[in-house]
Amino acid sequence: MRFCTLPFINILGKKGRSAALFVFAFLLSFSIFGGAIILSSLRNGLKSLEQRLGADIIVVPYEARTKVNADTILNQGNRTYFYMPGSTLGKIAKIEGVEKLSPQIYMCSMNAGCCSVSLQLIGFDPDTDFTIQPWVRQSFSGTLKTGDILIGSKVTLTSSRNLKFFDRLWNIAAQLEETGTGLDNAVFANIETIRQMMDAADKLNWSFTDKKYADGMISTVMVKVQDGYDIDSVASLIQRRIKRIQVVKAKNMTSGIANSLSNVSKIIGILTIIVWFLCLIILIVVSTLIIGERKKEFAVLRIIGASRRKLSFLAMSESVILNTAGGLCGIIFALILIIPFHSLIKSAIGLPFLLPPATIIFVMFILTLVLSILCGCITSSYAAHKIAQVDTGTIIREG
Repeated sequence: MRFCTLPFINILGKKGRSAALFVFAFLLSFSIFGGAIILSSLRNGLKSLEQRLGADIIVVPYEARTKVNADTILNQGNRTYFYMPGSTLGKIAKIEGVEKLSPQIYMCSMNAGCCSVSLQLIGFDPDTDFTIQPWVRQSFSGTLKTGDILIGSKVTLTSSRNLKFFDRLWNIAAQLEETGTGLDNAVFANIETIRQMMDAADKLNWSFTDKKYADGMISTVMVKVQDGYDIDSVASLIQRRIKRIQVVKAKNMTSGIANSLSNVSKIIGILTIIVWFLCLIILIVVSTLIIGERKKEFAVLRIIGASRRKLSFLAMSESVILNTAGGLCGIIFALILIIPFHSLIKSAIGLPFLLPPATIIFVMFILTLVLSILCGCITSSYAAHKIAQVDTGTIIREG
């Protein structure tokens, strides 16, 4: 028997002892890697949300505040609709400090035979839009024609490349990149296409329109404030001069989410540190107990010619092997839980959640594995120190 094979023989021979060390290494790597992935995904989701908003101020009808939380509608893509007069756009344009503005119009498909699936439908004006277009250009470089739709990343892309809404088929021009928000479950089109959908819905007696808005209607106005103007002041002007609207400042929307993200991050971070610390302490304690139990084994190995250096190598090898195996299994198990079920995690947390790129996940994988092996080296170095103090003669005399 070669000495280099002895660590493997000892691991297989002492299954209970090996299993205990393996489990602690598993928990350590699982908590660190899983926590890192979740924290990174939350930060990516917030960053993506800020990019998707792109506006300083969002103007909605007053009813949007009384009926449903506007932040939820705009950020999470809930299936709902609300309208205000199209003339509101011109009134906002006259407000001092407004640099850009663009309308959007909302409706939702029905969970019935007339529609492929129930989704939020959002219309925008490609000529004036500055919030959706930058996102669209990542996936679609063509011109969005009337009758074409863009679908979010969570909407199923059919082989026929069309979806049915209100007994009409609409051509899917492209599927958009994931944002980690509810907008991934939405459908986008130009405003003319949305108005055609409304006409089709009217024919089925599913009316979204309010006939009192003779000059057309819109759901929201996205506003970009000129440099040098205070956003709060411009928002106050819009609120005072235009009746029956509600002004939502984008920074207020994201700051609330950022606060929630900060609280969740602190909890996950604290739990990760606690688990890591406990596992490290337990590994050291278990290694110490194991060394005490193995004194006779080490004494016999010394008698047959093994040096203290070789015994230290034996203890370190066993620890590194078990920590590497436990670390790999912990990381893989975290991947199995998080990657396929990240949508469920997003729903449970209630915050934007966007997985980091594969390269970042790979870096986290390597760093977590190295940390797990490093913990094995720390605990085994302590064991090696104990081995060096073993007095072979005393142990033999004790029987």
